[in-house]
Amino acid sequence: MTACFRQAVFVPPPVCVVAHELGFFAHVDLEVETVLIESSTDQRDRLLTGDVDAGVTAIDNLIVWNSGGGDLRVVAQIESTTPLRLVAQPSVTRLEDLRGATLGVDAPDNGFAVLLRHLLGHHGLPPDAYEFEPVGGVRERLEALRSRSIDAAWLGPPLDEMAQQEGFVSLLAVEDEVPDFPGQGVVAGPATRQAGREELSLYLTALDAARKWLHVTEDEQILDVLTRGGYGPASARAALRTRPVSLAPARAGLECVLTMRDKLGMMPDRAPAADDLYDGRPLGLELRP
Repeated sequence: MTACFRQAVFVPPPVCVVAHELGFFAHVDLEVETVLIESSTDQRDRLLTGDVDAGVTAIDNLIVWNSGGGDLRVVAQIESTTPLRLVAQPSVTRLEDLRGATLGVDAPDNGFAVLLRHLLGHHGLPPDAYEFEPVGGVRERLEALRSRSIDAAWLGPPLDEMAQQEGFVSLLAVEDEVPDFPGQGVVAGPATRQAGREELSLYLTALDAARKWLHVTEDEQILDVLTRGGYGPASARAALRTRPVSLAPARAGLECVLTMRDKLGMMPDRAPAADDLYDGRPLGLELRP
């Protein structure tokens, strides 16, 4: 009997695209329904109420979500790092031009907004030099750029490539600036990790089969599969660069997220430690160094 599993994502990530396109989900008798979400708040609420079984999201989100008792955990990391680009209006040619700008974010105090604060500060732009505007996930941020209601925002594959084709400008890339920053994680609540552990195990088995395929297959064939799944050429090549060596997160990446928050003075009360962000039981793997 085919089991059902609901994943909440902003944009389907490469391993999920491969698992779907090549039938890895079907091979383990799992029917995966993809729910496209509009914001991390929407994703958190769906995870906590059990409306979805797992979500693919920025690992930093858990620091805020769990400080309030959410009991959500990363059960797998599906990118070696985060292939995000800071994309801006065509009139913005350098980071300094973002003084006085409105920057579109999912949420101002968690997720990739923390990373954006860190990088802008590193490049000489303090928090009072710009304004954050919550507009939602990557699809919503692209639409906000198109409507000119914001000046810049993080975009990831394949939407960053689409934006650049439309004339928007790429100002910096996370891969170049913070290579230790962890890629997105698969996050699950206690019900999925306990009562739904069989379906979660099947889901992770299919994702790991996709991960392995990404490492043993010729690049051209990988690019073809990702293109069929909706990725453009540059976005598909970014997926090649961020193929995870394991679904187990690296401790260095989790520590990177926590350290970044701490230096910004954004660590919430009852903040989790690195070991509290990850539940290794579904994979049966410990954190990597």
